[in-house]
Amino acid sequence: MRHKEEDKALALAGLFQAAALVQQLARTGEVNSDGYASVLESIFVLDPKSVEDVYGGVKGAKLGVDTLLLVLKEKESARYADAIRYAIGMLHVEKLLRREADINSVLRSRLEQVTNQLQHFDGIASQAVVSKLNDIYLDTLAKFKFRIQVNGDPSHLQRAENAARIRAILLAGIRSAMLWRQLGGTRLQFAFGKRRLVKALESLQNEITLS
Repeated sequence: MRHKEEDKALALAGLFQAAALVQQLARTGEVNSDGYASVLESIFVLDPKSVEDVYGGVKGAKLGVDTLLLVLKEKESARYADAIRYAIGMLHVEKLLRREADINSVLRSRLEQVTNQLQHFDGIASQAVVSKLNDIYLDTLAKFKFRIQVNGDPSHLQRAENAARIRAILLAGIRSAMLWRQLGGTRLQFAFGKRRLVKALESLQNEITLS
């Protein structure tokens, strides 16, 4: 059975995977296809039996595990400055969401509706699914006064399909932020428990390598 610290690290990796994907998409107009599909799938795992189930296995959060280790262990904070800011922003939105039972209820209801329709769409990353996730984001999380400001190449950010993909990814990241909080994750742990977090991430990375 996976250790509790590894479960928390996996959820945090899911958050950072979303953050890294937003940074990548905003800057290049492209996105890591495996990591992208995994974060979108995580949105629809509403009642998981384990943390691993949320990501379709530990390997589903590989990009997030690798990115978080680069930031914490290899001192790559400057390289992922935007991603770190997006992660902090998603944690803040999740905190706001916890205070709004009505929005939380609408969010879950809308996601359940789309979950029941997934079999009719052409894959999890299809334009139709992303469009629905974009609409859900606009109708719920975008109601908060706080906005996550995304930086990047204007030629990519101004494209409607990229804006929709970014909102879908942010929705997934906030889902991981919620999971991390539910597992007992706190900002203090992130700030002062880096050694334990790195150890848990290295364990997850080894598991991914062996799988």
